[in-house]
Amino acid sequence: MKLSIAELAEDCFPENVMIGKADAELTSRVKARVLARIEAENSAADMREKRLSVRPRRIVTLGLAAALMLSFGLAAYAIGSIHAARQQELRAELNISESHTESYVEYELPEENAPGLVLLSAIQDGSFQKVYVDVSPVTREQLDRYTEPLLFMWQLEGFRVDGQEAFGMASPRLREGRVVHEHGETVAAILEDAYDAENQTLTLRIEIPLSQIRELQRQTGSERVGLTVWLWDPQAQAEAGEESLGDWLHSQPSFGSVSFRPTEREMTVFDLGGFRYRDPETGRELELVALELSPTAAVWRLRYAGMEESFAAQDQEELSTWAHAEDRMIRETQIVFADGSSLTLPGAVAAPLEDGTVNCGIGWERAVDIHNVQQITLDGQVIWEAP
Repeated sequence: MKLSIAELAEDCFPENVMIGKADAELTSRVKARVLARIEAENSAADMREKRLSVRPRRIVTLGLAAALMLSFGLAAYAIGSIHAARQQELRAELNISESHTESYVEYELPEENAPGLVLLSAIQDGSFQKVYVDVSPVTREQLDRYTEPLLFMWQLEGFRVDGQEAFGMASPRLREGRVVHEHGETVAAILEDAYDAENQTLTLRIEIPLSQIRELQRQTGSERVGLTVWLWDPQAQAEAGEESLGDWLHSQPSFGSVSFRPTEREMTVFDLGGFRYRDPETGRELELVALELSPTAAVWRLRYAGMEESFAAQDQEELSTWAHAEDRMIRETQIVFADGSSLTLPGAVAAPLEDGTVNCGIGWERAVDIHNVQQITLDGQVIWEAP
C-alpha cells in the first residue's frame, strides 16, 4: 500500500479540488478520510500480483561532482545532488527503465540551488497528471505536525471554478508497498522515504486532474501551466478568522512556482471483441469492448443494457448494482506479461459514461510494460492473447 493524500482528495473534494471557504471541521474530516482510505488501500494492496525487482541507483560521476563543487561550493553541491539523486531514485522505484516507459519526463534541474520548489519529473495516466517535486525548507517540527493539522497544498495558477480559486492536496512521496496506520508511522515513513534532514528537503507527489489542465489551457491559450505549492496550517487560519482558503494561502509564503508543459499519455488498446461477462452474484451481463492500458493506469471500456437510462436518471441503486458487477469483473481479470509476471487490480475508482461506453478506470504508481502483454484472462478464460 502507498499513502497518497492526493488520491484521498478524490473522496474529500470533487475532482481533487478544494473550493470556497475553509471551516473548523475541515481538518478532522480530512484526517478521517485519510484513515479510511489507508485501510481500504491495505486491502487493495493484497490483491496486486505484479512483482518487479528494481535496485535503486545513486549515480553521481566524479566529474560532475567536481564541477558542481567548483561552481557552487560544497553546500550547494549537497542540495544539487539531492535533487539529482531523487530523480534517479524515482526512475528506479517507479520502474521506468525496466518497463520501457517512454512518456515519463524528467526535468532539467536548476543551476541555482536556493531553497524553494524544484520540478523533478512527471507522467500522466489519462485522468491525472502526476508531478513529482522537491520542496524546501521543511523542518522536522513541521513534519511531526503533518496531517495534525499541516497539509501541503497546490494550485494551478489562474484556474478557477465558477469564479472561485481551486486548490488540491499534495502528499509526501512514499515507496509503493508502504503500510502505515498511525500518525507516528506516517512520519517515520516520510523521514525514511522522502526527506533529507540535512537540507530540509521533502519530495512530494502531486496529482492534477487533466480536466483542470485542459480547461486552463483553453482559457489561456498556452500549453504551459504554472504550479504553486504551500504548506497550509488550517488551525492557524481558523484562529486568524480567515474564511477564504485562497486569501489565506496567498497571504502566506509559498515554496515557489514552476511552469511546465503537461506530458503526453502513453497507451496500448486491447480489443476485447465484445466478450460477455455474467456476474455470478447479480446475474448482470457486461459486454467488454476494450482495455486501455497505460504504464500507470487501466480503463476497461464496457457496455450493458440500460446504461444510458441509468446514468441519465442518476439511479444510484441501479448504478451501484452495476458497479459491484464491474468491480468483480476487474478483480477477476489478470493481465499476464511475457516475463511471467501478472497484474490484478481491486476495482475501479471511477466509471463515467463517455463516448458510448462505461469507462472503469484505476491508477497506480509503479509502471508496467504495456508493450509486453502476453495474455488477458478473465475468470480463468483467455479473452486476449498476443499474436
